Amino acid sequence: MEQKCNSDNYILSDADTPADFTASIESVTHRPWNVIERIVPMSKAKIRRVLGFYLTPLSFMLKHPNARNVIAWQQFFGILAAFFNRYIFHRRNLSITIMTFIYQPKNGLAGKLYYKMINSAISSKYVKSIIVFARNEVEHYERIFPKAKGKFHFVKLGIPVDNCNYYDPELASNDYFFATGVSNRDYNFLIDVFSGIKAKLKIACPNIPNTGQENIEVLDNCFKNDMKRYLYNCKAVAIPLKDLNVSSGQLVFIQAMQFGKPIIISDSGSTRSYLENNVDAIILPNNVELWREGIEKLLNDNNMYETMSDHNRKRALSDFSIAGLGEKIGKIAMLYESV
Repeated sequence: MEQKCNSDNYILSDADTPADFTASIESVTHRPWNVIERIVPMSKAKIRRVLGFYLTPLSFMLKHPNARNVIAWQQFFGILAAFFNRYIFHRRNLSITIMTFIYQPKNGLAGKLYYKMINSAISSKYVKSIIVFARNEVEHYERIFPKAKGKFHFVKLGIPVDNCNYYDPELASNDYFFATGVSNRDYNFLIDVFSGIKAKLKIACPNIPNTGQENIEVLDNCFKNDMKRYLYNCKAVAIPLKDLNVSSGQLVFIQAMQFGKPIIISDSGSTRSYLENNVDAIILPNNVELWREGIEKLLNDNNMYETMSDHNRKRALSDFSIAGLGEKIGKIAMLYESV
């Protein structure tokens, strides 16, 4: 889907782009922005999603030769637009801001080629700024990609306010912990945690085999509003992270905060960029016994549970708005605009 206006500025996204985000960017940059969305649901085959990452930026470069300023909400749309421009199109006036940058190394020859492709793209003169959503990632990625040093900027994530009522009395009566998300999750660890206790766990993520544990349910086709229904009605949210140097989990814990849910989460740089231990969440290293103690605390300490719930609901609205995110991104993009 493409929202057109008479402008050479573009936002490239793989999701529904919130109107408040675009409006904030237009307000701070004092110019209109076209929005191009190419949405491929997670339920589709992986090969189709991967092809979309490559074909969408190629199509964009072919169809929009006069594009000057690009904000790529989907990082690969920006990375590959820069890559194609460096080796095929050679358009000197292109200025790209990449959002939501996450790099996870891959093994073997494919991993080496993957690194070279990303390094070549982000170190090119066409990529002006790269947004990361954890403070520690600036230094982390500058070590991995030294040629792109100075381009990484930390910005706190914001999301749209969801005032919908997803209440389901049957789900709410189950007092379950809820886990969702695909990127950088350590669900094997989380399953180990819950395998030894009575507390209930529901995991919304495709391609996780059934555990055989009565207290653990895997939801392999749970997306969008269905996922929000399970999140809204859970007792608390569990976010086990695998690589503690990689930014992840923010979308889930900010949405959980909006719904007033207490959180138990792995201790990492990205976690500490947003959350305070025992205030916004129970933050723990990935230790099975410590997590079991944290879960028991949320189940049995009503004062802590209610205090965290009320605090999270208020803080989500005050600190993590989508309009605030758009304003920050717009200011960074205009520092390096192509004029």
